[in-house]
Amino acid sequence: MGGDAFFVASRLGWALLRPDTLILVSLGFGLLLLWRGRFGAGRAVLGLVLIALLVLSLTPLAPRAMARLEAAYPVPAIEGRPVAGIVVLGGGEESAISVAHGEPTVNEAGDRFLAALALSRRFPEAPVLFTGRSGRIRPAAIPEANVAAALLLRAGLDPSRLILEDASRNTAENARLAAELAPDRPGDWVLVTSAFHMRRAVATFCAAGLRDILPYPVDFRTAPGFRASPGLPENLGLLTLTLHEALGLAVYRASGLAADPLPEGCLAG
Repeated sequence: MGGDAFFVASRLGWALLRPDTLILVSLGFGLLLLWRGRFGAGRAVLGLVLIALLVLSLTPLAPRAMARLEAAYPVPAIEGRPVAGIVVLGGGEESAISVAHGEPTVNEAGDRFLAALALSRRFPEAPVLFTGRSGRIRPAAIPEANVAAALLLRAGLDPSRLILEDASRNTAENARLAAELAPDRPGDWVLVTSAFHMRRAVATFCAAGLRDILPYPVDFRTAPGFRASPGLPENLGLLTLTLHEALGLAVYRASGLAADPLPEGCLAG
């Protein structure tokens, strides 16, 4: 499957498989059954939806699943390591809102920029490579990379250190295009992305040929030993992210876009 077809198919497929979509479709199907007089089947479908919502609301199932995903790579001890560069994945910015208001705007994954800036100060010789255009089928007027550049440069990053990749639409393209742009420098490539996304990101960047990757997870959504259930909206969000990453990694592995197992030399020693 070509790159464009894969991108569109993956976006449409996920739109149908999202937990909130499945809940709404199931509710609609149950109501349709009731409307057509199939009261037994309709009540059964609506009862299953209610049970699913109660489990999601009252148990820590979703936070625990997210916590396991986030535990794949801990925050590394980085002091004293040779750093070749810092790779920051897009997704922490809001392009459409930035255009609408004329100000670069971040979302809940904005920790990616805070980490990138902190790392850039700790390693002043390392280039900062940002990768991302848009993950939407109909992207905003400007790429994510433009918003990222405005944020990083306003915060004081030297423009000569910034490398922008503004064509990628998903993690596979992030990895392939970033690997092509990464300068040949000795040391580790610090990979900055959300903790829940790091497992797929590492496997994908390894498959794209980047070596000596040092995962640097940020944007944690849970804490170790997390037991309480924060409620339905929060749990539904956590479940959505967890399933998206699990399905994404499975599809990437099946398509050869993610390495399994990771090749020798991919991760920094």
